[in-house]
Amino acid sequence: ESPFLVLLLWLQGQSTPFSSGKLPRPTLWAQPGLVVVPGTNITLWCSRPSLASPEEVTFTLWKTGTWQPLQNQNSADLWTDFSLPSVRPEDTGSYRCTYKDRTASDAQSEFSEALELVVTGSLPKPSLSALPGLVVEPGKHVTLQCRKPPRSALWRATFTLLKVGSPQPLQSQSTSGISAYFPLLSVRAQDAGNYTCVYSERMTPYQVSEPSDALEIWPSLSAWTGLEVASGSNVILLCWGSSWIPRFALYKEGVEGILHSMEAHEDQGKFFLTHVTSKDSGNYSCSYQLGTNESLWKQPSDALELLVRGERAPIGRYWQLPHSSPSNNLIIIRSCVFFLFFLLCLLLLALHYHGSIPLGKFGEKRMKQRG
Repeated sequence: ESPFLVLLLWLQGQSTPFSSGKLPRPTLWAQPGLVVVPGTNITLWCSRPSLASPEEVTFTLWKTGTWQPLQNQNSADLWTDFSLPSVRPEDTGSYRCTYKDRTASDAQSEFSEALELVVTGSLPKPSLSALPGLVVEPGKHVTLQCRKPPRSALWRATFTLLKVGSPQPLQSQSTSGISAYFPLLSVRAQDAGNYTCVYSERMTPYQVSEPSDALEIWPSLSAWTGLEVASGSNVILLCWGSSWIPRFALYKEGVEGILHSMEAHEDQGKFFLTHVTSKDSGNYSCSYQLGTNESLWKQPSDALELLVRGERAPIGRYWQLPHSSPSNNLIIIRSCVFFLFFLLCLLLLALHYHGSIPLGKFGEKRMKQRG
């Protein structure tokens, strides 16, 4: 649990009335979301369990840091809504709800889980960067650094990491430094997308910065069988991106247009290159379709170079000498020299037998006999 959440829970215990906990905990959620700009109309919905609930209850909305309830609603339904019209940065904070039996004042529920509402825009925006980079392969780690302006007047701030499309903040941490580091461990395909961050005051009035410029984690292209393969091999090129991707496309440098396209499966695209040859060597990249517009595609990933080397050796024709020590090499060399000397001797004997090369007195005698 992050220090930010620990602090909120401690403040909750200090600044909200005690809950007897005799009734089950309710659930609190927000529409349209928890990260909004000033002027947005927010609706907080509080619902109670249907089992063992009183017929008529009073729902209460609480905010951390205030002693008095924000709103009360009497209802015989299982839920009610609390309106926060035209929210301002000071509305940023932690919200909870409770309900109690209208006929028994001591029968009150536990507090709901806290919702962290972030209203952006009153402080200068921070910067967001990725370490080691924006292109990340599945399973690798990446760290997002959120840095507030150097001249910021806040001595200690709470940094919050946001993702476009996510209904609530991803991570929060408080620090007295000018930067906060958010690790994304073992990155998955679902982690691709646009990220921003904000920083805020830890205490009231909860001023919050404008969001940083969006930082996009790019799709990545990787080869399952390696970047250098033998001719005739089968290669799988894996492309991945953010959630809700309908189609992936594969490109090759020097080839106009899309090389292959396919429907996404679990936010991934697998492109099979079968029986590759030297013509398949080159730089490949991938992209994915944005939404339902078939003509709108994401900017391609960084290129991946595939190298197809010489022909694959046929089965039974490929062999390799075992690793040899220097003494073994010397024995092999001597054996080869002896074998060559033996062949030379056989050649000389064969020539002598046919009379091509006379040898000493024996050769002269043979010549006289022929004469």
